[in-house]
Amino acid sequence: MKLSVNDWQDFSLKKDIEKLNRLVQHTSYVGSTVAFDVVVAFGAVLLGRLFDCTDSKIAFIIYLIASFLLITSLLLLLLKKIIPLIRSMFNPLHSPSIREFIDSFDNEIWCYVMMSDSFLDSLTDNKTAENNRKYFYYSQTCFWVNKAIMGLFDMIFSLKDIFDKDSEKAARDKKVSIARLENLLDIIVNIKKTAYKKKKELGIADENLTGNVYYHERYDNFLSKAYDALGIDIERFRLEPNS
Repeated sequence: MKLSVNDWQDFSLKKDIEKLNRLVQHTSYVGSTVAFDVVVAFGAVLLGRLFDCTDSKIAFIIYLIASFLLITSLLLLLLKKIIPLIRSMFNPLHSPSIREFIDSFDNEIWCYVMMSDSFLDSLTDNKTAENNRKYFYYSQTCFWVNKAIMGLFDMIFSLKDIFDKDSEKAARDKKVSIARLENLLDIIVNIKKTAYKKKKELGIADENLTGNVYYHERYDNFLSKAYDALGIDIERFRLEPNS
């Protein structure tokens, strides 16, 4: 069953909401940071009062117990912050940047490509549409596929941490299998090839689409890095000139 552009936009909106939800959950980390600062400030005042205490022995004992509890809380908060950092140092997959790249591939880049493909379907299916509508379909086709290309280009220095040739290992380590990447690249090549033909039919001059050259270069750079890091077949996924 083919999904329309609206279906993919709804899907993209759903993913944006999920991303927003993760961001809201992240505020718990901010809250712990604020709590940490408050404890440090209050502890400093309390310790100062303890060592300068001229009150009764009971007051001194109360200050001492309170200081012990504050120091214990401070150590627990420090451990809560330090342990995740230590884990990320020994396992790069837990690094936020790598995790974000994997989430981007799963939830954004694929969606961009499928939205581009849906606009391309609208362009090829609506043969009787006016030229300005066809141009709109074409420009949206290019916009979304180029957005996906930029998402891939951003990954070029972390490819080995994001993708894995072994599909089972990729699933176990929560990475992306190279087979999925190759499927995506096949669709991108097909979109670019078909869109280029439609561009010629519509009589759109190359100079009006200079931005495509920029994205074409970024795509070639990604392919080159993917060949070096993952053994991707460059010739299979190479784009036609000016597409």
